[in-house]
Amino acid sequence: MRDFIVKIALKLGLYKKLVDIDTFFTNRKKFKNFQKYGVETFIKMDEICRKAGVQLLPIFGTQLGLYRDNGFIPFDNDLDTTVLYSQRPDNMIEIMEENGFKIETSYYIKGENKHLIEQYSYKGVHVDIFYLFEYDEEDYFCYVVERHETKEWKEANRTDGFPCHIWPLKKCPIIEKEYFSHQFFMPEKTEDWLKGVFGENFMTPIKNWTIEKQKTRVIYPNIRLYRIQY
Repeated sequence: MRDFIVKIALKLGLYKKLVDIDTFFTNRKKFKNFQKYGVETFIKMDEICRKAGVQLLPIFGTQLGLYRDNGFIPFDNDLDTTVLYSQRPDNMIEIMEENGFKIETSYYIKGENKHLIEQYSYKGVHVDIFYLFEYDEEDYFCYVVERHETKEWKEANRTDGFPCHIWPLKKCPIIEKEYFSHQFFMPEKTEDWLKGVFGENFMTPIKNWTIEKQKTRVIYPNIRLYRIQY
Protein backbone atom coordinates (compact mmCIF):
# COMPACT_ATOMS: atom_id res chain seq x y z
CA MET A 1 0.00 0.00 0.00
CA ARG A 2 2.78 2.42 0.89
CA ASP A 3 4.55 1.84 -2.43
CA PHE A 4 1.26 2.46 -4.28
CA ILE A 5 0.70 5.76 -2.45
CA VAL A 6 4.29 6.83 -3.22
CA LYS A 7 3.81 6.10 -6.93
CA ILE A 8 0.62 8.17 -7.05
CA ALA A 9 2.29 11.03 -5.16
CA LEU A 10 5.23 11.00 -7.59
CA LYS A 11 2.90 11.13 -10.59
CA LEU A 12 0.96 14.04 -9.10
CA GLY A 13 4.10 15.91 -8.04
CA LEU A 14 3.14 15.58 -4.37
CA TYR A 15 5.94 13.33 -3.20
CA LYS A 16 7.84 16.04 -1.30
CA LYS A 17 4.62 17.06 0.46
CA LEU A 18 3.94 13.43 1.37
CA VAL A 19 7.45 13.05 2.78
CA ASP A 20 7.08 16.25 4.81
CA ILE A 21 3.82 15.01 6.35
CA ASP A 22 5.29 11.58 7.12
CA THR A 23 8.40 13.20 8.61
CA PHE A 24 6.28 15.42 10.86
CA PHE A 25 4.40 12.50 12.45
CA THR A 26 7.52 10.31 12.61
CA ASN A 27 9.47 13.05 14.38
CA ARG A 28 6.66 13.60 16.88
CA LYS A 29 6.73 9.91 17.82
CA LYS A 30 10.54 9.91 17.97
CA PHE A 31 10.47 12.95 20.27
CA LYS A 32 8.20 11.19 22.79
CA ASN A 33 10.43 8.10 22.85
CA PHE A 34 13.54 10.24 23.13
CA GLN A 35 12.18 12.17 26.10
CA LYS A 36 11.44 8.89 27.88
CA TYR A 37 14.44 6.73 26.95
CA GLY A 38 17.10 9.05 25.50
CA VAL A 39 19.39 9.15 28.56
CA GLU A 40 19.08 5.40 29.14
CA THR A 41 19.91 4.74 25.48
CA PHE A 42 22.94 7.02 25.52
CA ILE A 43 24.41 5.48 28.67
CA LYS A 44 23.76 1.92 27.51
CA MET A 45 25.38 2.60 24.16
CA ASP A 46 28.47 4.07 25.82
CA GLU A 47 28.78 1.01 28.07
CA ILE A 48 28.45 -1.37 25.12
CA CYS A 49 31.13 0.46 23.15
CA ARG A 50 33.54 0.60 26.09
CA LYS A 51 33.28 -3.17 26.52
CA ALA A 52 34.11 -3.52 22.81
CA GLY A 53 37.15 -1.25 23.13
CA VAL A 54 35.47 1.60 21.26
CA GLN A 55 35.37 5.29 22.22
CA LEU A 56 31.88 6.57 21.48
CA LEU A 57 31.60 10.35 21.21
CA PRO A 58 28.54 12.57 20.85
CA ILE A 59 28.46 14.65 17.68
CA PHE A 60 26.26 17.26 15.98
CA GLY A 61 23.08 18.09 17.96
CA THR A 62 23.83 15.69 20.80
CA GLN A 63 27.29 17.18 21.34
CA LEU A 64 25.88 20.71 21.10
CA GLY A 65 23.26 19.99 23.76
CA LEU A 66 25.80 18.53 26.18
CA TYR A 67 28.26 21.41 25.73
CA ARG A 68 25.76 24.29 25.67
CA ASP A 69 22.83 23.04 27.75
CA ASN A 70 24.54 20.38 29.89
CA GLY A 71 21.96 17.92 28.56
CA PHE A 72 19.97 17.29 25.41
CA ILE A 73 18.63 20.10 23.24
CA PRO A 74 15.00 20.54 24.37
CA PHE A 75 13.52 19.84 20.92
CA ASP A 76 15.96 17.09 19.86
CA ASN A 77 14.57 13.64 19.00
CA ASP A 78 17.54 11.36 18.33
CA LEU A 79 21.12 10.57 19.32
CA ASP A 80 24.03 11.60 17.09
CA THR A 81 27.23 9.71 17.88
CA THR A 82 30.57 9.09 16.23
CA VAL A 83 33.31 6.45 16.36
CA LEU A 84 36.71 6.25 14.69
CA TYR A 85 36.30 3.77 11.87
CA SER A 86 39.67 2.30 12.78
CA GLN A 87 38.14 1.26 16.14
CA ARG A 88 35.02 -0.32 14.62
CA PRO A 89 34.87 -4.07 15.32
CA ASP A 90 34.02 -6.20 12.29
CA ASN A 91 31.04 -7.53 14.25
CA MET A 92 29.80 -4.10 15.38
CA ILE A 93 26.25 -4.74 14.19
CA GLU A 94 26.12 -8.08 15.99
CA ILE A 95 27.45 -6.49 19.19
CA MET A 96 24.77 -3.80 19.08
CA GLU A 97 21.96 -6.22 18.32
CA GLU A 98 23.02 -8.61 21.11
CA ASN A 99 22.50 -5.67 23.49
CA GLY A 100 19.04 -4.72 22.26
CA PHE A 101 19.90 -2.19 19.53
CA LYS A 102 18.16 -3.03 16.24
CA ILE A 103 20.07 -2.13 13.08
CA GLU A 104 17.77 -0.31 10.66
CA THR A 105 19.90 1.27 7.96
CA SER A 106 23.50 1.70 6.88
CA TYR A 107 25.10 3.75 4.09
CA TYR A 108 28.09 2.99 1.89
CA ILE A 109 29.89 4.05 -1.29
CA LYS A 110 29.61 1.62 -4.19
CA GLY A 111 32.77 -0.42 -4.57
CA GLU A 112 33.89 0.22 -0.98
CA ASN A 113 33.25 -2.31 1.78
CA LYS A 114 32.77 0.23 4.56
CA HIS A 115 29.82 1.25 6.70
CA LEU A 116 29.95 5.05 6.68
CA ILE A 117 26.80 5.62 8.73
CA GLU A 118 24.78 3.14 10.78
CA GLN A 119 21.33 3.78 12.17
CA TYR A 120 19.91 1.81 15.10
CA SER A 121 16.84 1.92 17.31
CA TYR A 122 16.48 1.10 21.00
CA LYS A 123 13.12 1.38 22.78
CA GLY A 124 11.97 3.60 19.94
CA VAL A 125 14.99 5.93 20.21
CA HIS A 126 16.76 6.55 16.91
CA VAL A 127 20.58 6.42 17.08
CA ASP A 128 23.06 7.40 14.35
CA ILE A 129 26.72 6.37 14.30
CA PHE A 130 28.73 8.58 11.92
CA TYR A 131 32.10 6.92 11.41
CA LEU A 132 35.21 9.12 11.46
CA PHE A 133 37.93 8.76 8.82
CA GLU A 134 41.34 10.39 8.34
CA TYR A 135 41.02 13.58 6.26
CA ASP A 136 44.54 14.99 6.58
CA GLU A 137 47.13 15.57 9.31
CA GLU A 138 44.85 17.97 11.17
CA ASP A 139 41.34 16.65 10.61
CA TYR A 140 39.03 13.69 10.66
CA PHE A 141 35.85 13.72 8.63
CA CYS A 142 32.49 11.96 8.54
CA TYR A 143 29.76 11.60 5.93
CA VAL A 144 26.23 12.96 6.33
CA VAL A 145 23.61 11.63 3.92
CA GLU A 146 20.89 13.83 2.45
CA ARG A 147 17.46 13.19 0.94
CA HIS A 148 17.50 12.58 -2.82
CA GLU A 149 16.81 15.67 -4.88
CA THR A 150 13.69 14.28 -6.60
CA LYS A 151 13.36 10.50 -6.15
CA GLU A 152 11.86 8.32 -3.42
CA TRP A 153 14.49 6.30 -1.61
CA LYS A 154 14.00 2.92 -3.31
CA GLU A 155 14.33 4.40 -6.78
CA ALA A 156 17.30 6.51 -5.66
CA ASN A 157 18.97 3.41 -4.24
CA ARG A 158 18.45 1.55 -7.54
CA THR A 159 19.83 4.38 -9.65
CA ASP A 160 22.10 7.27 -8.71
CA GLY A 161 22.11 7.05 -4.91
CA PHE A 162 21.86 9.87 -2.37
CA PRO A 163 23.74 13.18 -2.17
CA CYS A 164 25.93 13.70 0.85
CA HIS A 165 28.26 16.18 2.47
CA ILE A 166 31.29 15.67 4.67
CA TRP A 167 32.37 17.51 7.80
CA PRO A 168 36.05 17.93 8.73
CA LEU A 169 36.56 17.75 12.51
CA LYS A 170 39.74 18.74 14.31
CA LYS A 171 41.95 15.94 15.57
CA CYS A 172 42.52 16.28 19.30
CA PRO A 173 42.88 14.24 22.49
CA ILE A 174 39.75 12.56 23.82
CA ILE A 175 38.74 13.38 27.39
CA GLU A 176 35.91 12.30 29.69
CA LYS A 177 33.13 14.56 30.93
CA GLU A 178 30.21 13.81 33.24
CA TYR A 179 26.65 14.20 31.99
CA PHE A 180 23.54 12.54 33.41
CA SER A 181 25.75 11.24 36.27
CA HIS A 182 27.77 9.21 33.75
CA GLN A 183 31.23 9.67 32.24
CA PHE A 184 31.16 10.12 28.44
CA PHE A 185 33.99 10.62 25.98
CA MET A 186 34.27 14.10 24.44
CA PRO A 187 36.79 15.73 22.09
CA GLU A 188 39.09 18.08 23.98
CA LYS A 189 38.49 20.68 21.24
CA THR A 190 34.71 20.43 21.49
CA GLU A 191 34.30 24.14 20.81
CA ASP A 192 36.24 23.84 17.52
CA TRP A 193 34.08 20.90 16.47
CA LEU A 194 30.90 22.84 17.21
CA LYS A 195 32.07 25.97 15.39
CA GLY A 196 32.95 23.88 12.36
CA VAL A 197 29.52 22.26 12.34
CA PHE A 198 27.16 25.01 13.50
CA GLY A 199 29.12 28.23 12.93
CA GLU A 200 30.55 30.83 15.27
CA ASN A 201 27.18 31.53 16.94
CA PHE A 202 26.59 27.93 18.04
CA MET A 203 25.89 29.05 21.61
CA THR A 204 22.70 30.79 20.42
CA PRO A 205 19.78 28.31 20.15
CA ILE A 206 18.25 28.22 16.64
CA LYS A 207 15.30 25.81 16.35
CA ASN A 208 15.13 25.74 12.54
CA TRP A 209 18.90 25.71 11.97
CA THR A 210 20.11 25.01 8.41
CA ILE A 211 23.60 24.69 6.94
CA GLU A 212 22.87 27.31 4.30
CA LYS A 213 22.42 30.05 6.90
CA GLN A 214 25.73 29.43 8.68
CA LYS A 215 29.44 29.62 7.92
CA THR A 216 30.59 26.07 8.59
CA ARG A 217 33.33 23.69 7.44
CA VAL A 218 30.94 21.54 5.41
CA ILE A 219 32.27 20.17 2.10
CA TYR A 220 30.11 18.88 -0.77
CA PRO A 221 32.01 16.08 -2.52
CA ASN A 222 31.07 14.54 -5.84
CA ILE A 223 30.11 11.30 -4.09
CA ARG A 224 26.81 9.43 -3.82
CA LEU A 225 25.85 7.10 -0.99
CA TYR A 226 23.72 3.96 -1.13
CA ARG A 227 21.51 2.44 1.54
CA ILE A 228 21.20 -1.01 3.04
CA GLN A 229 17.78 -1.43 4.62
CA TYR A 230 17.66 -4.24 7.22
